[in-house]
Amino acid sequence: MLESSSHQGSGLQWQAAANPLRVLSVLPGGDLAGTQALWSACTHLQQQGYPVIVLDGTEQETADAPGLQDLLQPHSGSGFGALPVGTEGAHSVATLPAARGLLQLAHRARQQGCRALDLLHRHLRNHALVIIIAPEQILSPVLHGASQSPLLMVPSQGRSVLRSYRALKHMLMHTGLTAKLVSMSPDTGFARNLQAVVQCAMHHLHVEPLVMQLNPDNPRQLQRWSLQCLEQAEAVGMPQQAAAQPTDWSH
Repeated sequence: MLESSSHQGSGLQWQAAANPLRVLSVLPGGDLAGTQALWSACTHLQQQGYPVIVLDGTEQETADAPGLQDLLQPHSGSGFGALPVGTEGAHSVATLPAARGLLQLAHRARQQGCRALDLLHRHLRNHALVIIIAPEQILSPVLHGASQSPLLMVPSQGRSVLRSYRALKHMLMHTGLTAKLVSMSPDTGFARNLQAVVQCAMHHLHVEPLVMQLNPDNPRQLQRWSLQCLEQAEAVGMPQQAAAQPTDWSH
């Protein structure tokens, strides 16, 4: 687990009572550089006083590794409260397996007629930012009703163009959102894979996605990016229906 918001590297402090919970959705690219950049962004935000929690939709919950699915259970002991922020340090990022829980979250949102992202507020409101990392098949149902596009991490090398394009297409077809393309590369010009995904999107989907290429060896770029991720993340709150008619967990 991560440390509480006592870390204020630049004098910034986040308080749950005064600030909304924000959610950043990420389609993983599968490369080490992208994963490390995301973790660098998490630790930087925590150093600035913004506690982060990651819902890992690439991992399933198990008895030995409980996660989001367990947190959502009404009789888990967490049905009425929010998950506390840990105290292990700013470099320890809280991560929960979430593949099953995210699907359950989307199903519950359809039943209640609200946004799935808003249902996270009850359980994770003590944090400043929730990062959902999940493949498109799991992520798209969770983003119904969302206004902020997910990030699509595009590896700068390897045979990832078709995979990235399919993820972009799936999100556009199922949510109406055009993913923002992010690639980690020390090159000054746009990486070839990034260019190829953009060209495919323009030719076949008739959309031009926003793109960003960052140098993973440049700490300042990564720090600026982490703050942009927080600013551009989706603000979520308690669903109006749930606020007006609290669920009775006593049965």
